[in-house]
Amino acid sequence: MPQASPARCDCARFADELAAAEAVFASRGEDVTSPLTEAAHVRFRARVDDAHARATCLAACAGVPETECNRARVLLAAAGFKTRGLSDALARARLTAALAATERCLATEPGHALCHMWHASARGILARGSWNPLNLRLPRELLAEFRAARGSLAPGHDALEGAATRGEASLLLKAPAIAGGDPEQGRRLLEQAARAPAFPCRVSNRLLLAEALARTGDPGRAVAELSATVAAGLPACGPQRYENALALEEAARCLARLERTPAADPGWDDDCR
Repeated sequence: MPQASPARCDCARFADELAAAEAVFASRGEDVTSPLTEAAHVRFRARVDDAHARATCLAACAGVPETECNRARVLLAAAGFKTRGLSDALARARLTAALAATERCLATEPGHALCHMWHASARGILARGSWNPLNLRLPRELLAEFRAARGSLAPGHDALEGAATRGEASLLLKAPAIAGGDPEQGRRLLEQAARAPAFPCRVSNRLLLAEALARTGDPGRAVAELSATVAAGLPACGPQRYENALALEEAARCLARLERTPAADPGWDDDCR
């Protein structure tokens, strides 16, 4: 899909324009059902692209206080992570833009939790294709940043239904021990997060918990968690209906594979395809 034309924005009406851009982004999952339809894919992509273009313009507004620009930078980063349907080159460009935007955000507000979370996420994803096993500092640095994003909040109580908790737990599950990984600790973190009221609002939370259970020698509980997740269907809470529908399809694939061969890795790192 070609990149959308740069959006124009009226910096003199920054607050109103940012609110409109945030509303467009929040509407990306409107009317989504499961299974996903082609219309849902098209609507998602169009609204995310629109929000990203608006946020890119607003984040560059001169004369707007940095703390206000940081709201636009957070939106730019959030939209930049919605890369489904984009070419590899465009996806990488948007993640790189997210990294730059959150770096600027943290330069002006070092304690900004969401900027820490998106900054760590961008670094981690951009490093995936060129992972160097000798770079043992990166996982530890990302763990520290996800923990900074969560701050003093209990696991799962952080923003976006526990996004920083998910990032921390995923690293603990998958990073080598020498680089800070600890699957048992990752499992404990997710089991604590499961007590948060918003935990069921994100199917990816439950999918990661199932993965943690399987990776720590409890495939039976992993199957039970996936079965319950699939049976529950799309959560009614939050704006993440499209993302939840995708994760629900992934959970169903993982479940089918684990039921056939409980001791095998169903392909957690490849959407169980």
